[in-house]
Amino acid sequence: MNLDAAIDSLLSPIADKISGLIFFSVTIGGVKVEFLIALLIFAALFFTIRTGFIGFWGFKHAVKLITDNFEHNNPNGYQRKKKGELSSFQALSATISASAGIGNVAGSAAAVSIGGPGVIFWMIVAGIFSMALKFSEVLLGVKFRNTNLDGTVSGGPMYYIIAGLRGKYSAKIAPILAKTYAVCCIFAMIGGWNLFQINAMTAQFTEITGGEASIFADNGWILGTIVALITWFTIIGGIKAIGKFTSKVTPVMCSLYVLSAFLVCLLNIHHLPETVVLIIKEAFSPKAITGGAFACLLWGFRRAMFANESGLGTASIAFSAVNTNKPVAQAFISMLQPFVDTVIVGVATAFVIVVSKAYLTVDGIAGIELTSKAFGTICPFFPIILTIMASCFVLSTMLCGSYYGVKAWNFLFGEGLNKTRTFQIIYCICIIAGSAMNFQSIINLSDAVTLFLAVPNLIAVFALSGVIIKELKRYCLRYEVGGRLVKYLK
Repeated sequence: MNLDAAIDSLLSPIADKISGLIFFSVTIGGVKVEFLIALLIFAALFFTIRTGFIGFWGFKHAVKLITDNFEHNNPNGYQRKKKGELSSFQALSATISASAGIGNVAGSAAAVSIGGPGVIFWMIVAGIFSMALKFSEVLLGVKFRNTNLDGTVSGGPMYYIIAGLRGKYSAKIAPILAKTYAVCCIFAMIGGWNLFQINAMTAQFTEITGGEASIFADNGWILGTIVALITWFTIIGGIKAIGKFTSKVTPVMCSLYVLSAFLVCLLNIHHLPETVVLIIKEAFSPKAITGGAFACLLWGFRRAMFANESGLGTASIAFSAVNTNKPVAQAFISMLQPFVDTVIVGVATAFVIVVSKAYLTVDGIAGIELTSKAFGTICPFFPIILTIMASCFVLSTMLCGSYYGVKAWNFLFGEGLNKTRTFQIIYCICIIAGSAMNFQSIINLSDAVTLFLAVPNLIAVFALSGVIIKELKRYCLRYEVGGRLVKYLK
């Protein structure tokens, strides 16, 4: 037994058991409804309605803020001192790179291979409705963040759970919820993000270097070791180094990826009308999935929510590091993340797979190799370009995941260089392990440990929904955003 097989035989059964425990489900009308997915769908709908469909009316303001075309004029001439380490653009780039990469390149492919073309429609719906949920948790993250003794900033669900839940009974529950979230976050970053990312990257490298004859076919740990070393030498620079890297790489990679997807669609333009009709038809009466439209909807939301992280609270950790004194403004900007992640990058991947008919060539679940086949239909060497883009996505995602994990680790064990380095070493070792595991176990474990973050996070976000609406109304009335609709928000 080689090293890859030994690692897989040890870790895959553990991954499958964890996934089975977390994805508790009930059967409704012959369809398995997983509790976590139902919770995320409900939360997305709840905050979309309560904020008056902010994803629609707030989108223009979010674009103005990120492009510096909106000035926050203060009639009193007083400005609170800003605190933080990143610019808004760096934080947005970091959170997009953390989720727009392999989560969409491989995850969208997996969704289509399981749920059929109709999944694309529900991914778009989920992406739009996720914007309000993202807005809510980032607002809380920036509002309740904590400034450390060395001037750095820490924020996220761990902190707004403690600072926000101060009631007679909730104050006793808050520390337990906060620690639960921190523990889940550590496992999600170690057991979910980096394992999923490096596994997809290894699969793609193996595919383009000869498949079963590739040097990586039974030696994925070699690539995992290389990536682990690159990750290590970057993350020791902290969030500023990560922010600089992602702010340069993410816009270029996302633009190239979407442009590549556009070229595939352009060369298959004669299939576009029938593809659109197929997607809509399959969204409501799919043939490729047991359980019909309801099951298709659930798979679309599952992939979308995993890809854009809405409801998980992770993006609020990165946005808490922004150099700002306006939590609501950052919350508006954060809404662009699920739109870019899901509605643009994720849907572009899925659409290419359908329009090129590559999804018809696989049987069962498939990941990045399906995306590679779709791009390969227009040019034999295109999978190589995809590999380069995917590699950049993988690196940027794992860099951000390490930062999220460090903040959760420090919340539990305290600040300090030695404590931070301990987590970073563990994180990099797990990159090597992830390169050797099988994709089925990886995607189940990744989804499970990542989506479970929603439980402690959403308890706090629901409890603090009144604070969210109060801050939103105050900001919008002060800066004349949202028109008459804002007056009626409750």
